[in-house]
Amino acid sequence: MKRWLVLGVVAALLVLVTYGGASGAAKEQKVTIVLSDFKFTPAMVTLQAGVPAEIVLVNKGNVEHEFMVYKTPSGKISDWDEYIMPNTYFKNLGEVKGEFEGTGAVAGTSVFEVEVAKGKTAALNFTPTQKGTFEIGCHTEGRVSRRYAGC
Repeated sequence: MKRWLVLGVVAALLVLVTYGGASGAAKEQKVTIVLSDFKFTPAMVTLQAGVPAEIVLVNKGNVEHEFMVYKTPSGKISDWDEYIMPNTYFKNLGEVKGEFEGTGAVAGTSVFEVEVAKGKTAALNFTPTQKGTFEIGCHTEGRVSRRYAGC
């Protein structure tokens, strides 16, 4: 099954991006996030801005899951796709590379959704630039709920 970096969104986990004052060359930050039904683990991820990062997504759920990172909305959202497109963390970030188990790799500069098939993994490589707190979520049809961390 083909995995894509697509435009889309929703749910509620936090990703914190901080600026670090480390001296010398920083190594790549590596984080693994397990996607399961109605839950992402860990529930919070902290990345240092300016340091290359790899996020490995492991789908241990019973369905395909989506992974999105976006600015936390200040009010009720009636159309998540319309909200996420202009508010994705990966907008104007530079190149984001995605590798999908058994499928191949893609790269883009305006990514807002990564789909990971049941039982598969995907890896995202990018350099965080924005500082702040962002939600991460899943927008799988019929499972959208900001009350859950993941879908």
